[in-house]
Formats: sequence, structure tokens, C-alpha cells
Amino acid sequence: MRSPTVYCGPMWGGKTEALISRLVRARIQEIPVLAFNPHLNDRYGTRDIRAHSGASFPATPVHSGEEILEVVRREQPQVVGIDEFFMIPSALAAVEYMVHRRIKVVVSTLDLDSEGVIWEGLGQLLAMAEEVVKCPAVCAVCKADAYFTFRKGYAPSERVLVGADEFYEPRCRRCFDQGQEAKRAATGEGSLFDGGS
Repeated sequence: MRSPTVYCGPMWGGKTEALISRLVRARIQEIPVLAFNPHLNDRYGTRDIRAHSGASFPATPVHSGEEILEVVRREQPQVVGIDEFFMIPSALAAVEYMVHRRIKVVVSTLDLDSEGVIWEGLGQLLAMAEEVVKCPAVCAVCKADAYFTFRKGYAPSERVLVGADEFYEPRCRRCFDQGQEAKRAATGEGSLFDGGS
């Protein structure tokens, strides 16, 4: 297994499903495995990593990368899975520590927020990864491959809305840009492409 392996992309792209598949395979091979889920990610409870399809894998809820390392040092796994990397402060430092100690790490994460801005630590994670798999969803507007998570105009303004499926949808670049332009027009802001504020 290449390490770190990162499954990234928008919501509904199958990232968590891919992560679970890798962890189940390691478990079948009788390799010691640990999985971690951010405490904030309570859509289905925090004791499991759970995909939209219903697939799941037992996980330890954590608030930080330091908590990940506490458990790793105690349990001595050979493979570690981290779901929703972007929600865990200092997760990058934890991944770096594990990789340098030859622990195989598999990560599932959004790469961009709903404004198309990369999450903190993701650039470094992707640069150090030995395998990166972009997992597109299906655009809710035109059904093309979707690499962006679009926040609908009536959604609350928090950067992270856990389990807020009613506020988000996957979009391709063209439909994402059109949606962002429509939101900016509705609020009287300038165009994304004309240097407006």
C-alpha cells in the first residue's frame, strides 16, 4: 500500500467508501488497523466511519492530530485510516509522524471548501502523498463529473456544516462558476472574473 494514500474531491464522490474498502482489505489480511473520525463529524455518530451507501468501519472519534498519535502510540497499528482529514486540527503533523515510522496511512477528505478554497494542510498532504485519487461526484445540474461542492445561497455562512446535505450539492466547474456568479449577483457583489469585490 502506498502511503499516504489520499482520496479527495467533493461531497458525494465516494471518498469514504474508498477509504473503508482499503481498511477492510487490510483487516482481512490480518494487518493491525486503526481508524479515526473527527469528533465534529457526527452525521451518523462518531464511533464509525460511515459512507452514504451505508458501508462502515469502527473508528475512534478525535478532536486533534495529537489525540490520533496518543492512540497510535498505545495500539501500534500498521495501517491507519483518517476520515474527514480537513476537520481535524494538526492532522497533518500526525500523518507526517506516522509515515516516518512506516505506518501506512489512508485519508479521505474534501480538498476544497464550498467557495473553491483549499483546506488548510491539504496542499502539504497532497504533496507528500504517494497516491492521490480524485473522486468526482455527479453534477446536480448537468450530470457531468463534479469536482466542486456548491453551497446553496440560502445556506448558513459557517465554513463547515456537518451533515447539511440540504445546503450543498456537487457541481462541475462550469455549473459551480455559474452558481457562484448567481449568488454574487443576488448580493450585489462584482463578478468573480472582473476583479470585483
